[in-house]
Amino acid sequence: MMRRTLAAAAVYFAIVFSLAFALGIARTLVVAPRTGDVIAVLIETPIILLVSWFAARWCARRFAVPARAPDRLVMGLAAFSLLMTVETVLALVLFSRPLAQQLAAFGTPAGAIGLLAQIAFGLMPLLAARRR
Repeated sequence: MMRRTLAAAAVYFAIVFSLAFALGIARTLVVAPRTGDVIAVLIETPIILLVSWFAARWCARRFAVPARAPDRLVMGLAAFSLLMTVETVLALVLFSRPLAQQLAAFGTPAGAIGLLAQIAFGLMPLLAARRR
C-alpha cells in the first residue's frame, strides 16, 4: 500500500511541477513585467490549483490510494516534500540563489501566496478524496 501511495505522490508531483515550471517561466518573463509579481502569481495560482485537483484525483485513482485521510495525507506530504526539495535544489544550483534568500522570498507577498498554494498542493490529495 505504501509503495502505491508514494508512487502516486511522485507522479502527482511530476505532473503539477511540470506545468508549474512552464507557467513560472511565462509568469516571470511575460506576465510579471506587465502586471507586477503579486498579480502574476494571483493569475497563475488558480490554474495550478485546478490542475492539482485533477492530478491528485487521477493519481489516487490510478494507483488505488484509498480515500482514507492518513493515506491521502501521506500522498500529499510526500508530493509536497518532493516539491520543496526540487525547488530548493533548483534555486541553489540553477539560479545560484542562496538558501537564506530562497527562504526570505516566502516573506514577500508573492512568495507568501506561492507558499500557500504549495501547502494547498500538499493537501489536495486529501481534499480531492472521494468517499463512496
